[in-house]
Amino acid sequence: MSEYKLKPTRWLYVMAIFLPVLACLGTAFVVYLNVPDLPGTLDAIGVKNLTQVVVPGSAEVTFPQKGAYAIYYEYRSVIDGVSYTRNQFPPVMICQLRSKDTGRNVGLEPSQVEGNIYTTHNPTRAGVMYKMISIDQPGLYTFSCEYPDGSAVPRSVMAVGPNMVWEFLNIALKPIAAGFVGTVVFVGVCGFSILLIALVAYKRHQSKKYR
Repeated sequence: MSEYKLKPTRWLYVMAIFLPVLACLGTAFVVYLNVPDLPGTLDAIGVKNLTQVVVPGSAEVTFPQKGAYAIYYEYRSVIDGVSYTRNQFPPVMICQLRSKDTGRNVGLEPSQVEGNIYTTHNPTRAGVMYKMISIDQPGLYTFSCEYPDGSAVPRSVMAVGPNMVWEFLNIALKPIAAGFVGTVVFVGVCGFSILLIALVAYKRHQSKKYR
């Protein structure tokens, strides 16, 4: 029997149409999985989750998971009814972050970039990113800052918590990346479907021609 007499089944057309639909649904599902619960996520990276520390001084800070964190210099702040208003530029201080479990210091990377400023609806609180932290081991840490000459004044406020810039980019980029990968897969599947339809049509035409 000639190969041209092997008439391709119409089910191949159905499969060629179904594959892009399946790819589209898969892309939508993957993007959905990578879109966070925005209200809860934004609250998690907001200023409410920053631990305020009056410096010179120290305080214990808990890091619940591995990841990127930051230290902020709050040039406007209120703690226990005491108002702190300072220059927007952070003072020169020696800061340390030490693990209570291991006793090791965590590296603090400078991050005094213009524009890394946050404010709240309450005009009495505003800050700027001062240092970046990378936590490899979750747990309890001691954060402290002091002036190089040991002075006790002026007193300022530092805040330790989520790296809001990094977290925001992570929230924004994950759905975009998922959508991009899904789009590439969808385009590839569509291309394959078009080739499959063309091949089936050609084979069916040839089978009719050689009857």
